[in-house]
Amino acid sequence: MSKNIMLTLCITVLLYSCAATKSSSDFSNEIFVDVEQSVELPLQRGRIIPLETSDSSLLYDIVSIDQVKDKYFIRSRNKILTFDTEGNYLYNISGIGQGNKEYVNLSSFFIKNEELCIYDFNQGRVLVFAPSGRYLRTEKAVKNSDVECAPQLIRPYGKNKYIAKNSFNGTPGYVTPALSLLDEKYTITQTLEGHSLHTGFLLFDFMNCDDNGGFITYWEALSDTIYTVVNDCMVQPKYFVNFGEYAIPAVERLNKDVYDLIDYVNKPENKKLATLIRYVYEEENYLYFVFSCEDSVRLALYNKETHNTTTYILPAEVNGGKYRLASFLKVDKDKVIMALEDCENIENNQSLFIINKKELYEKLRFK
Repeated sequence: MSKNIMLTLCITVLLYSCAATKSSSDFSNEIFVDVEQSVELPLQRGRIIPLETSDSSLLYDIVSIDQVKDKYFIRSRNKILTFDTEGNYLYNISGIGQGNKEYVNLSSFFIKNEELCIYDFNQGRVLVFAPSGRYLRTEKAVKNSDVECAPQLIRPYGKNKYIAKNSFNGTPGYVTPALSLLDEKYTITQTLEGHSLHTGFLLFDFMNCDDNGGFITYWEALSDTIYTVVNDCMVQPKYFVNFGEYAIPAVERLNKDVYDLIDYVNKPENKKLATLIRYVYEEENYLYFVFSCEDSVRLALYNKETHNTTTYILPAEVNGGKYRLASFLKVDKDKVIMALEDCENIENNQSLFIINKKELYEKLRFK
C-alpha cells in the first residue's frame, strides 16, 4: 500500500491589495517551530479507532474525513468509503465511470446541508448523494466564458458560495490566479488577486475555512508560508513557519526547479528537513498543522496569544505495537482527529486517533 506521496510547488509570493495599498491586517506573523523540543502525543487521553480492513474497505492514504451523525465518510484518493464511529465498514458510495451516477475523477468531496457532494472536474459536474449512499441528483458546473481558468478543487465558503483552487493554465503569457470564488451553480464569479499558480502540481488538501468563511487558511506543497483571503478579493501571506536549521535552505528554493526540489528533499541526507506543511486549521486562539520531519509526521499547535508552539510526535510504542502518524489532520468542533499507520502490517487500514482539544492545550498553558 503506497503512502504519503511527496508533491511540491515552486512559489513566487506577490503582495497586492484591492486598493493598491498594503492591508493594515497583520499577515506577517512568524511561527517558530523547535523540532528538537517535540513532545509525545498524550495517546492515553484520547481514543484509537481501528478502521476495519477487508477487500471492500481497503484504504490508501486518507485525504479527508467528514461526519454525518454516526457515520464517517472517508475519502481515500478516488473513492469514498463509509464507516461507523466504531470503525466498522458500512458501504462504498464511489462509482467510477461516465454514467449519470458516476465520476471520472474525484476532484473534491465535501458535505453541504448533510448531503454528500462529489465534484468531478473532468466532467464539470457535482454528484449529490444522501448519507445512506443513495444517489440524489447531478448539478452541472456552469463555465463563465469571461474567465480563462477553471475550478479544479472546490470547498464550501460561507453560506451560499464556494472557493476553488484553479486549474493551472499553462498558456504562455497567461497568469493563473490561485483561487476563485464561485456561486451556487459552481460558476466562477471572481478570481482573487495576490497569488498565482506556476505549476499544475496539486495537494488535494489545499485550504480550510469555517462555515462563515472566516479564519481562512490556504497552503501549497513544500511552502513554509500560510496564506489567507482578505475581503473576498485577495490572497495574501498571513503566517510564516520558521523551522530554523531544519528548514529548506532559501538558496535551494531559489535555484532549483520543481523536480529538482522534490529530488533534493527526498535525498537521505535531507530527510531531517521539516517540510510539507498540510491540513492547516485556524481558530480564535490556536493554529494547527502537520508537517514531515526525519521520516515522521508531527503535529504543530501554535498559541496565537503567547506566540508559543508545541510540536507533538507519536510515541515509539502504541498499544503494544509500532505505529506512525500519517499526513492527515481534522480539527472539528471540540476534537482533533489524526490517522495512525500500522508499521508492522502496512496492509492494515489506518486507525483514527481522536482527542479533545483541551488535552493538547495543556502543554501550551505553561510555556
